[in-house]
Amino acid sequence: MTRVAVLGECMVELRRSGDGATLTQTFSGDTYNAAVYLKRSAPPLDVVYISALGDDSISAAMRRAWAEEGIDGDWTPSIGGALPGLYLIETDADGERRFHYWRSAAAARRLFEVPEGRRLIDRAPEIDLLYLSGISLAILPAEGRDRLLALAAAVRSAGGRVAFDSNHRPALWRDPREDRTWVERASRLATVALPSLDDEAVLFGERDPAAIDRRLAGWGVDERVIKDGANGAWVGLGGSAPVAVPAVAPAAVVDTTAAGDSFNGAYLAARLTGSPPVDAARAGATLAARVIAAPGAILPR
Repeated sequence: MTRVAVLGECMVELRRSGDGATLTQTFSGDTYNAAVYLKRSAPPLDVVYISALGDDSISAAMRRAWAEEGIDGDWTPSIGGALPGLYLIETDADGERRFHYWRSAAAARRLFEVPEGRRLIDRAPEIDLLYLSGISLAILPAEGRDRLLALAAAVRSAGGRVAFDSNHRPALWRDPREDRTWVERASRLATVALPSLDDEAVLFGERDPAAIDRRLAGWGVDERVIKDGANGAWVGLGGSAPVAVPAVAPAAVVDTTAAGDSFNGAYLAARLTGSPPVDAARAGATLAARVIAAPGAILPR
């Protein structure tokens, strides 16, 4: 069975209801969303989620939610006295999002400080595909980022693949130059890059998909998928020029949360089950259109 390890942070999500006074609580996070949609898109895949949680009742409920999605949480250690991160999300009339975070002391930041996290590199040969994002890097201290990239290198050395989405959150970084440095380091370890054009424009000042594709190919990334929302995506493989894949029009734009995450999950699921890249991108676009037509990051099962 193909094992996909997804590393990052699953958070407690609070969302205002229609009356504005009631909050709905779920679990979400960029890499977790991708893990859910990857598993739903290809149930035979063995999907494990790697993070760190507390030993509290909310962390226990989060683990149960993972299990209900068929996601293995056994690689995620519990840290005594710690808690998961939390955020509040608001959406405007056009479905655009505004986030308010409480995550500075979240357990996920301490993943590589505990023995289970430090031993992850020994489990690299068990991983067929490692998926991480710019947020996976941003939440960690510098030593943790080094350990995460060492894990990615070990997966590559053992014959596995690494997928990386540069997913950019400026508030998580002290300095934009720091972000660019770490994103480049992670990209150079990736076999599959899944950036958005908007993030690449902020990080590297490029809005031309062909230029972004050439830069990623120059860094040694064999498979490149550059997402641009309603404008579709561009798929490059090996030394070939990128091919445009149109977006799928949603029934309505209700909430753009997890548009890119769902695309990534469906794309990787399709690739891991034998679809060529362009067909996989169509699968990603189709799922993203469904996701943004409904409220919240994760569609009801």
